[in-house]
Amino acid sequence: MRLLVADDERPARFVMRSLLEELGFPPEAIDEASGGRELVCSARERRPDCAFVDIRMPGMDGLAAIEAASRDSPLTRWVVVSSHAEFEYARGALRLGVTEYLLKPVRAGELSACLGRLGLRPGAPEDDAVLGPVIEYLRRNFNADASVADAAALASLSPNYLSALFHRKTGSTISEFLGRLRIEEAARLIRAGASVAEAASAVGYADPRHFARKFKSITGSLPSDLKA
Repeated sequence: MRLLVADDERPARFVMRSLLEELGFPPEAIDEASGGRELVCSARERRPDCAFVDIRMPGMDGLAAIEAASRDSPLTRWVVVSSHAEFEYARGALRLGVTEYLLKPVRAGELSACLGRLGLRPGAPEDDAVLGPVIEYLRRNFNADASVADAAALASLSPNYLSALFHRKTGSTISEFLGRLRIEEAARLIRAGASVAEAASAVGYADPRHFARKFKSITGSLPSDLKA
C-alpha cells in the first residue's frame, strides 16, 4: 500500500502524515508532494494506491494535477482536501473520478471513514490476492452470466478500478480473458467429438463463421483444424 499527500503547506502535510501513521500506515508507505507538478511526477514514478490532494497549490492546482497524473497512474484513488470556501469548486473533481472529499482541518475519524469507504486499510490484501477470487469467479462463470460488475462486487472494488487492475496485472482486459476461456472450452468440446457448430453454440456464438474468426484470432488456427 502506497499513499501520497500533496499540499504546498508543510504543516498540513505533517498533520495528514501523522494521522495516517496513527491509523497504522508505516512512514515509509507515505510520500509527499509540495505542489501540483511534484504530485504528477511522484504519481508517475510511484503509482500510489491513494492520494490526498489539496485544491490550492501554486503553479498547478490540485484538480489540474489530478487530471494530469491520472493518465500515468490510472489505479490511484484520489481524495480532494479543501476548505469550506473551496468545496463547491471541488465538486468539479467528479468528472476526474474523485468521489471523496475531506474538509480542513482533517480529523482522524473523518479520515478513517474515508479510507474505509475506499477499501483501504493498513495491511489490506495485495493486488494478486484480490485478483485470485475474481479470476476463479470468471473461470467458473465464463459461459454463463459472468459480469465485470459482479466480479467487482466480489472483490469490493469499483468496476472501473477492477478493470484497470486486471489489465495491469494480466495484460488483457476482462472481456479478452473471458473470450479466451470460451475458445478454450470450445476447443475442448471439438476434441471430445462435438461439431464446430455445436461447440460454437455451446460457448455462446450463434454465428459459426464469427466463431471461426474469433477462434483463429486467439489460437492462430481454425476450429476445423482440430478435426484433422
